[in-house]
Amino acid sequence: MKRILFVDDEPNVLSGLQRMLRGMRCQWEMAFVGSGQAALERLSQKRFDIIVSDMRMPAMDGADLLIQVKKLYPHMVRIILSGHSSKPMVMKSVRPAHQYLAKPCNADKLISVLTRSSLLSDFLRNEDLAGLVSQMESLPTLAETYQELMAELDSQDPSVGRVGEIVSRDMGMAGTLLKLANSAFFGLSRNISSPIEAVMLLGLEVVKGLAVSANIFSTFEQGVVPGFSFDALWRHSINTGGIGKRIAQAEAMDKLLVDEALISGMLHDLGKLVLASQLPIEYNGVLELVRLENRPVWRVEQEVLGTTHAEVGAYLMGLWGLSDNIVHALAFHHRPQDCGERQFGLIPLVYVANCLEHALCVINENYARRELDGAYLAELGLTGKISGWLKLGKETLQCEAGNE
Repeated sequence: MKRILFVDDEPNVLSGLQRMLRGMRCQWEMAFVGSGQAALERLSQKRFDIIVSDMRMPAMDGADLLIQVKKLYPHMVRIILSGHSSKPMVMKSVRPAHQYLAKPCNADKLISVLTRSSLLSDFLRNEDLAGLVSQMESLPTLAETYQELMAELDSQDPSVGRVGEIVSRDMGMAGTLLKLANSAFFGLSRNISSPIEAVMLLGLEVVKGLAVSANIFSTFEQGVVPGFSFDALWRHSINTGGIGKRIAQAEAMDKLLVDEALISGMLHDLGKLVLASQLPIEYNGVLELVRLENRPVWRVEQEVLGTTHAEVGAYLMGLWGLSDNIVHALAFHHRPQDCGERQFGLIPLVYVANCLEHALCVINENYARRELDGAYLAELGLTGKISGWLKLGKETLQCEAGNE
């Protein structure tokens, strides 16, 4: 049974939450306290899995509380539940909070977010690694892309379209901005799956404030993991997202699924970036074995780390509140057979796009080649579509190359 701690200095709010969530007592053990200090005392007495805190509280506000929780109890999911606050307070909260919910929050929304958060441990059962991932406030970006973004934001006439295009080419920036666009931090209430749309809705002033004041973007230090190439990962991710988008369009999927195909393809390997930045020594050992034994990266990760980059990426995106569709596409992009679904959708689409990109663009001759599972594709009735999708993949790569 998951344990959830609610923190709010308003007694009426706490009693309202208790009434609202009474029906969930058989699934969750819940505690309700009236201050940040009381929360820390309760956490010192018993292990909790999720904390839901108000932002504006006397003595210790929600942001300061979550900073302490992040340091002391890194395994916990950290959620802000608050009414509108000042811009400085919002900027202070975007880093320590995984998600932000706005008051008033109806029961269905709150229960949905807490249910999804409580199930995330199914993706990543290694608590030490989960703690490392949970402490991440942003994803590393390419230094060149960050410099390009700041140059555009500092220009005399910055363009929303140009900033959106820059963000959409970097998995770190895209993932971090989608975290914020899909929260209630800035009053956005609908699901956002497009980095360009996220920039448009947040606005250039907010994006610049996040980049400068909140410092949400960090650059990846090349060479920390000798066998890891951020540039190669970036290229593979961009290509996979492009192929996924073309397939989705060819199959006449709706706009949301087309956007999700693009971003899922871009983010499908972000777990590698997380592992390389958080466990550089261990991950370098993984890559050395991959080259030495010519085996798939994810299989060696499973043996050495007890998990794979697929689960790590899914866990982080789940923490950050991205849609279940995207989270599951990341989690199962190597083993779609395990997801339980037996119809064409985002999971098999990202799986196919990833395999096709590897077949068309070999990054490292020492890595084992990805082969499509013919039996799985036949079960979904997709065998006859592969040659056409391969052609789309070739066209996509030629288009990308032409844009460089």
